[in-house]
Amino acid sequence: MSQPGIELVRDLIARFFNGHNPDLAPEFFAPGFRWHGGSAGTHGIGAYVATMREFFAGLPDVEAIEQDAAQDADTVTMRFVVQGTHTGALWGIAPSGNRVVWDVIMIYHLSDGKIVEQWAAEDWIAFLRAMGVSISPWAE
Repeated sequence: MSQPGIELVRDLIARFFNGHNPDLAPEFFAPGFRWHGGSAGTHGIGAYVATMREFFAGLPDVEAIEQDAAQDADTVTMRFVVQGTHTGALWGIAPSGNRVVWDVIMIYHLSDGKIVEQWAAEDWIAFLRAMGVSISPWAE
């Protein structure tokens, strides 16, 4: 059975994310696109593309590896393992040279063959620790 939403998101991951090509944003995202990045806030397409450019500069070999995918009507949910090497400055964090691996769950809401909203749930503690940032949610 064809699941065009899953195929759209797989194409997004292959060409936009793993291909490090945010210039493809108009091909995948509707003009009113909203990105809900959890602790990173909610942003429109311009801020999302700028964030991804910075992200690709800080982790130039970053890739998302699909673990699970499901579609229900106009909603696609995917789980990934994301990995890359922190060789560039990222969000004020100096390059560590460390290999970074973290888990991600994304939910995409689709309309007319485009992504209109994306929700991100990412293991930012694992991400930051792998870059050498000392962070703990518990007081020691």
